[in-house]
Amino acid sequence: MPRSARKGKQIPHATAPVEATPGEPGVLLLQMSGLSDRPASGRLLHGLTPYLDGEGAQHVVLYAERQRTEPWSASPAPARYCELIHWARSGEDGVYRGTTWKQPGITREEIVAAFRTESKHVVDWAARRAGAAVVCNKEPLLLEPCIVDKPWGREVWYTGIEERGRSFVRSETGRTELPYALGMFPASLIGEQERAPVLIKALEPLPEEVLGDLYLEVHREKWEVYVVLDVNRRAWPDGVGRLRAGLSPAAIERYRGRRGAGWPDALAADLLADIRAYETIRRKIDARFDQALQERRVDPAQGVPAALHAELSAELPEELRAEERRLRTAVEDYLGTTQMPEGAVACLPPGTLHSLQHGVKVIEFQTPTYERLIAMFAQKVLTQRHWNSEAAVKLMHKAEYTPPQAESLERQPGWTLERIVAFPEFQVQRLTLGAGAVRPSTTAGGAQYQLLIGMLGAGTMDVPGRGAFPIGKETVLLLPSTMGELNMRAGGEGLTCLVTLPAERRDGKPLTRSQP
Repeated sequence: MPRSARKGKQIPHATAPVEATPGEPGVLLLQMSGLSDRPASGRLLHGLTPYLDGEGAQHVVLYAERQRTEPWSASPAPARYCELIHWARSGEDGVYRGTTWKQPGITREEIVAAFRTESKHVVDWAARRAGAAVVCNKEPLLLEPCIVDKPWGREVWYTGIEERGRSFVRSETGRTELPYALGMFPASLIGEQERAPVLIKALEPLPEEVLGDLYLEVHREKWEVYVVLDVNRRAWPDGVGRLRAGLSPAAIERYRGRRGAGWPDALAADLLADIRAYETIRRKIDARFDQALQERRVDPAQGVPAALHAELSAELPEELRAEERRLRTAVEDYLGTTQMPEGAVACLPPGTLHSLQHGVKVIEFQTPTYERLIAMFAQKVLTQRHWNSEAAVKLMHKAEYTPPQAESLERQPGWTLERIVAFPEFQVQRLTLGAGAVRPSTTAGGAQYQLLIGMLGAGTMDVPGRGAFPIGKETVLLLPSTMGELNMRAGGEGLTCLVTLPAERRDGKPLTRSQP
């Protein structure tokens, strides 16, 4: 191999000074500093292709020192971090294997010393030293959630990237915050557009009635899908939970009979009036709760702890509790109710008024945006001072809610594949394999990464040349768009998974065929 670049030499096509160090034959270490988060390391390496061809380097290790502001963080101070990426140059995209950690951490001198003795394995060495995950575009990424507490229970975020919480990628060497893991070579992981992945989270409402009911809300832009994972039998002895969504058929019929063609406006006006009446009594109760919490030296800004809710409620005057029940029931009479047994699917486009009920644990897929209009809540809202009742009622669809019907995509001996929802920005498919069944598949390249979550049973994802990756209930894997061939293998009790894909391929055409 020709002699490599000397320290500080400007290599053609490089965006910053590069120091190059040769390792074993065909392996080169490049060192770059003073970088921001863009361009990504994968793109930098591709830009150096002419130089790497001239050097005869089939394996390239890039050590990059970077700093960036974190849009998901409240801190204005830039974060300083390092990336170490091994690019095995083969085929159209090659194999990327990388790790990243925040400074201070491993020094540049330590990296160079390790490279001289372990040229092709220095990434794994650094990941173990830093306690960070190893990310590879030819293997699924195991996602580790963060927990976000809510007044009604908690959310478990698997792909969260915002101030309230960040999810992680986990490997045997450690874990890494999701935005940093995806930022090393994003075009090979989530596609050329490098957009944030579809948000996957579990909603875990408390089993107590009212206390575990979610906000009655509507979204302007967000598309959501609920798939029921568990139903608490203490809350719902028959195993069938509930979702309030849309308008009650009885309410529609009643207003249509009274007001004819003008029924939607009349119903909306009365619903808004009843919500405002409930808000008045709600604020009286919340003020009493705040006072009771202060007397117990509990911060009211954190809301009523679930363990104290029954105690504080019992201290309220009976007439106040009765009035709260009456006014809340008056609002609920407008709302439709959908049965939600385990495995049930709810598709909630923008404009759908909805509230998941207590004791119904669901997996939620949604566009990664944080916006909502709260029409009503039977507790104190902690994230904003006022409800958005008028805007929510104006925006809501004046219609019944209709659950989606699954579309059959494949039916073969041993497995079935269904599309359970297709939104403009993503679709969700359900793969059901019988005991011991094996289904071959592949990722589609381009922007077609996949997110897979185990729902029932257990099995493995077998990736040729990479190993078998276990899948159980609530295992969440991100499949890089360039990962390639894989086999889904069910264990002795079968395996049911949900798979979400972005809605467009690399060429911009709508996705019309099965890909998971």
